[in-house]
This record gives sequence, C-alpha cells and structure tokens, in this order.
Amino acid sequence: MANRIESFADLIAPVGEDLFFAEYHDKKPLHIRAEAPDKLADVMTWDTLSAILNMTAIWSPHSLKLFLDTKQILSDQYCRPAIDRNGLQSLQPDADKVKSWLRRGASLVANDIDTLTPGLISAANALEERLGGKVQSNLYCSWNQHQAFTTHFDTHEVFALHVAGEKTWRVYEGRIDNPIASESFQNLGDDFHASHRGAVAEEITLKPGDILYIPRGQYHDALASSEGCIHLSFGVTHIIGFDVMTLLFERAMTEPLFRQNIPMNDKEARDWISRMVARLTEFGESDEIWSAIQDFRHSYEYHRGGFTLPGDALEDNPDDRFRVTASSLEVISEGGRAVMKTAKGSVPIPENVVGPVEWIARKQDFTGVELAAAFPTMSPDARQKLVQNLVGMRVLAPH
Repeated sequence: MANRIESFADLIAPVGEDLFFAEYHDKKPLHIRAEAPDKLADVMTWDTLSAILNMTAIWSPHSLKLFLDTKQILSDQYCRPAIDRNGLQSLQPDADKVKSWLRRGASLVANDIDTLTPGLISAANALEERLGGKVQSNLYCSWNQHQAFTTHFDTHEVFALHVAGEKTWRVYEGRIDNPIASESFQNLGDDFHASHRGAVAEEITLKPGDILYIPRGQYHDALASSEGCIHLSFGVTHIIGFDVMTLLFERAMTEPLFRQNIPMNDKEARDWISRMVARLTEFGESDEIWSAIQDFRHSYEYHRGGFTLPGDALEDNPDDRFRVTASSLEVISEGGRAVMKTAKGSVPIPENVVGPVEWIARKQDFTGVELAAAFPTMSPDARQKLVQNLVGMRVLAPH
C-alpha cells in the first residue's frame, strides 16, 4: 500500500526542498520522476475516482465539467434536473450521459476535490503548509489524443500529480510576468497566446507517480498519450501586493486626510497627494500593518477536515495522538515576548501556555496523556483548548 503524503518533502521526493526552492520555485518548471509508480496511490486511483463520482449529490455543472477536443460540452447535454442538498432545483450530472461522452473521448474535469478523501486532504495540506498559499485541486481524466485545453498559462503555480496512464506535456518558452485572476489576464484571445507562448522549450511525458511543477504564468499544454489518464492539478495562490494594498486602504480610510475632497487649486492638490503618500509610507513601515500582514498570512488557508471520531469526543483518550505539521515550528523571543514561529509566520504565545508549546515543539509527536503528565497542574479544559487551538491553526494534526 502506498504511503500517505504528509509533507511537502514527501511530495517532491527524491528532489530535496533546498534544491527545489533554490533553483525551481517561481523560476522554472520541474519534472519529478517517481521512484515507484504507486507513490500517489493514496491520493487518487481509478477506484477512488469512481467512489467520489458516485457521491451524486455533491456534483453540479460547475463542479463536474466535460470537454471534447478543447470545446466545453453544454450542461444540458450531460445533466438532468435534480434537487440539490439545499432543497433547491438544480442540474446534476447524469451517469449514463457522462459515460456516453467519455466513450466518445470527452475529458472529465472534477473541480474543488481537495476535501473529498483523506489522501487529497493530506496532499493539499502539505502544499499549503510549506508554501504559505491557498491550495485548490481539480482532477482531469482524459483519453488518448483528445485534448481538453488549448495552450495557456495559469494565474497560480501548478503541481500536476500524475496518477494513471501517460500524458505528454509541452512547456513553452513564454511566461507572463505575475498574472492574476482578473479579466485583463483571463480573457486574452488566441492571437495573444499564439504570439506570447514562444517555442516549445521541453516536452515531458508523465507516468504514474510523476509530478510536474509549473510556475505561475508559464505557457503549457497537455495531451493524453495513452487510454485513460488521470492527473490532479493542485493550484497554489499566494498573497500578492494588491492584498497588502487592501490592508493599507482599509487603514487609510480611518483617517480624515484620505476622505478629504481633492483641493481645487493644483498646487494644493499636489501637496495633498504628497501628504497622503507620506502617510501611506508611515502605515507601511508601522508595526500595526506588519502585525495585520502576519495575521493575514497565518489565516491565508483553506480549512479541510478536523474530525477524528470518536476520539475527539473523549477527554484524554489514551489513543489520542497528535503530531506537529507546521514546518520549522519553534518558540523564540521577540521584544521580550514568547512567539511561536513557523514557515508561515509568527504568533505571540499567551504566558500561561509558553511551557506546553515549547514542549510540543520539542516532542513533535505526543498523546494527550503525555501532555497531561508533563504539565500536571494544567487543567483538562486548558489542555484541550490548547490542542484544539493548535489544530485549528494547522500547527498540529491528529495522528
């Protein structure tokens, strides 16, 4: 049985993290050849795909789409009327119609699947924790010589996890500089892409267990070269400058200077603009904004799972075990105050739990009973609250 992908290092092995971040991350594509074809079997297999597709009530024309030779198939050609989980009328993919299109060579695209199985959750969390961005996953099931999408670039970085069949990817020389998910980048025409993609830089055949990393903005396309291919695309979206500008905007709106009408006299208007720019600079260099950015970075993630029953409902269950999932967890001192630091940022630690957090950082793996034994004067409610908070912050996970 394949091992669970529990960390970014697991995912990109045998490539090391130091090499990846030094030479490839946000720089150039990387083909990671699997040491074993079943490396990603815990993330996705044909049986797993069939199982999640049979969760009929979760699918809609938005979450499950079909494409044939780069053309999207209209929803009324593969869906039927249904009542959704909110009791509202909707369309729902019809298994017989979907299978009919698949037999004709249509590609199936299942969107937003990263919460549907433990393996998908684990892979998405591993990427999110190490890269510090939001991670979302789609699945692409395609057939020999039928292409779902034309040459394009993505507005996020991509980790393509190949789990079945073979698919040939072409990576082009062209790369758009820091594209974002806005109309100005999403509605570019075929002529633009044809003139900006450049020549083919590399042609790569992915086999089961392989991973292809593609930086944001890099032109690429793919074509199945065997019958029955599955790959998962994990897209990583990071905090960008516009997000920081939003924080500055929200702070600026609290001051009358930024709510003032523009002066009618040109010189006064220029002076007014200069004062605003100077004030924005003060905001940008302040501890207040830096703290807001750190809070934003810490919360910039999707929440997946969190239930492990019945253990979650049992206090100090001897079988409860937790492991540290945050990268580079340590407790340091900043300005005379204890701070919990991870790869995603720093968070102040309340004085009453500094000792337990330091202990957890050293142990890395522990049970609730071991925590209670190490800190016998700490109340059960306080221990439970600390563990719950750390799980909610994605510092710990049930093991």
